[in-house]
Amino acid sequence: MKITKDDLTKEELHHIFSHKDSKNYNSAALDDSMQFIGTKEVAALMGCSIPVARQTMRRKDFPLVMCGKNLKVMKSELIKWASERRV
Repeated sequence: MKITKDDLTKEELHHIFSHKDSKNYNSAALDDSMQFIGTKEVAALMGCSIPVARQTMRRKDFPLVMCGKNLKVMKSELIKWASERRV
């Protein structure tokens, strides 16, 4: 399941992209249900390499969000997806 920008509300999109390049951004301030993580964080959580994480994120059943060329996933959706299958 891929999530496109049409699936998100205007407020959610603003929230995602308003902190894009902020070095002082504190991710703990975000509610866990709206925290988006990238390939490096997915690799760390899954205990695999970055290329394997990228390959996994490209699966059709993965809850991927494309931000330009960047692969993102909502942390809560990753946990839900991983709990429904063996990883």
